[in-house]
Amino acid sequence: MRIAPEVHGVLNINKPAGMTSHDVVDAVRKILGVRRVGHTGTLDPQATGVLPLCVGRATRIAQYLTQADKEYVMTLCLGVTTDTLDAAGRETGRAKEVRVRREDVLDVLPRFVGEIQQVPPLFSAKKYHGERLYRMARRGQQVERQPVSVRVHALELLEFAPPFVRLKMSCSKGTYARSLCDDIGRALGCGGHLHALTRTRSGRFGMDGILTLEGLEQMVRGGRLGEVLIPVADALAHLPAVRVAPEAGRLVAHGSDVAAGMVVQFPSGLLRGTLVRVLGYRKQLLSLGETTVASPDFPACEPTRVVLHPVRVFSGGSGSA
Repeated sequence: MRIAPEVHGVLNINKPAGMTSHDVVDAVRKILGVRRVGHTGTLDPQATGVLPLCVGRATRIAQYLTQADKEYVMTLCLGVTTDTLDAAGRETGRAKEVRVRREDVLDVLPRFVGEIQQVPPLFSAKKYHGERLYRMARRGQQVERQPVSVRVHALELLEFAPPFVRLKMSCSKGTYARSLCDDIGRALGCGGHLHALTRTRSGRFGMDGILTLEGLEQMVRGGRLGEVLIPVADALAHLPAVRVAPEAGRLVAHGSDVAAGMVVQFPSGLLRGTLVRVLGYRKQLLSLGETTVASPDFPACEPTRVVLHPVRVFSGGSGSA
């Protein structure tokens, strides 16, 4: 199928089980008839749910969508451990008996909320000395993996039906649901693995309006792609916004730093180094920037003090990448 090559924006695709994220990218390339398609963070082959794909010039913002917080619904299977930490792996252990109560699960979940340390799964895309861990694992190589800090904002018990426990998690990028299930199983004393996983949110993208590959193909055939293609400015709406004065627009368009005197709205809650949208006086997207001061310090800034460094400038202030 071939459509006009000038297609730019983000698609919210519902990744089916059994396909890799790259498989989905290839399928969308064929449906749209374009080459420039990229995903914003991989999902495991057996996982389903929200997989935002950037098309055309929107591929330039993929890295910023990857940084967004995520939300998952996951099913933990108690009593069985696997080498991949999920249902696709080889069984490595089985408890003789699982004596876990609902109260036990509720007792351990708070341990995994907040900033926690996770060891990346051996079967993962994480790199070790430049090579993907899963490739080394397939060769039978064991490497020492260093724990990394991730943040779990919330962890909620949805259903307790032993040996299955269904959980809802809101977390930072880089959090491994498989590792979390393995850790919870260990904390409960019986072991466990990730049985099923659905990503229900990635940044501003959720299950509302999500598209199957079949649905996307139907929209293209009907000439209705524009109804589901999300503009770059909307795709970045999860980022906080700083508004600048009209006279600052041209400076921002040329990638210049932004001084405090050019800012008309600097929201509360920003830390130094926060990635923000830089909006013009009419709220049009001009660029992405990084704050050089925190919100509490902004009111005391001299007008000439630089408060934003440019990260990505958008052409013409239209939010076009």
